[in-house]
Amino acid sequence: MLFVIAVGSAWASSKDPHFDYENPIQTEPIRDPQIVKVGKTWYMTGTASPFVEGTSQGPIPGVKLWSSTNLTEWKFVSLLITPSKDHWYKRGFHAPELFPYKGKWYLTFSCSSGESPDSAAAVGLAVADKIAGPYRVLTEDAPLTDGNDATLFQDDDGKVYLFRAGISAIQVDLGDAATIGSAFNVIERGPDSAWDGTGPGGPQVGVEGPSVFKHDHNYYLLYASWGRGYEEGYATAPRITGPWLKYHNNPVYGAQDEDWSRIYKHEYTQAASVPYGQLGHGTPFIGPDGNLWFGCHGYLKGKGQQPHLVITPLTFDHEVINLTATWTPQVIFLPHHFRVHLNDTRLASPDLVKLAAQP
Repeated sequence: MLFVIAVGSAWASSKDPHFDYENPIQTEPIRDPQIVKVGKTWYMTGTASPFVEGTSQGPIPGVKLWSSTNLTEWKFVSLLITPSKDHWYKRGFHAPELFPYKGKWYLTFSCSSGESPDSAAAVGLAVADKIAGPYRVLTEDAPLTDGNDATLFQDDDGKVYLFRAGISAIQVDLGDAATIGSAFNVIERGPDSAWDGTGPGGPQVGVEGPSVFKHDHNYYLLYASWGRGYEEGYATAPRITGPWLKYHNNPVYGAQDEDWSRIYKHEYTQAASVPYGQLGHGTPFIGPDGNLWFGCHGYLKGKGQQPHLVITPLTFDHEVINLTATWTPQVIFLPHHFRVHLNDTRLASPDLVKLAAQP
């Protein structure tokens, strides 16, 4: 049976190549996912279960890696990092990310920096020749820096910067596993009553989950906050060191939770038809059509729900980011020959585009 669908001003049929998906993707439970494409395979890492809800200090087994050839069916590949008995990284592995640089793969991960589960979070760094490892921890004796939700970005001049929750950044030397100079502030939590700030009289809310890329002449910082559930906003800057300005109509994506809104003293405004209670903390990646997509974790409403991968195309209306939350079957028609369509976008590492274009 042949069906025909109008796509924009063009017509596509069921015989044309297409990508079908439905969110949330039924992965193993995962938070804070990062997806990278190498040839015909996507790889994903993130905060792995089992974890304690609402914290990064649960019995997380380490850093897991999964792979997929279609973005909807994922298989476990390996444990990239496991808890150490002899070094500082013992528990609470949180928000790991992979970063290709000068022919090697670098892995950032955050975890507790001391013996107590309540110890402050710190960032570790590991390196491997291949994406699946084996990885060697470069920061066994001491963390690379403090903080969590570490993400790396290589600027046009080759300098690499580490962004972390808060949100601040610092230049790093990956080869020497060292920071360079002083950290600089990027953005702070919003004012009282703002979606990324504390509601009147409520507990403190913060900003976290940074992810950085460059589109045309602007630098973009995607970030998450939890005052009403879990939602995603962004800021822009003319250069990597700022000044960074939050988009005036944030959040641009995410979901609200009635209980969280009540706890943090925010008005709950989400439409009843939206099935999510949390949606955010992810990264851009090269999707099945060669364009920019965004992947994050999402919780459906209800007690006992687990977080799973949620994906969506990331597009621009002039300089404004567009992200659309979906939970019904989606069909994306694909070009007959895959190629990366990101000439005007610089991802965290320029090598990500080269690797995705490999046969």
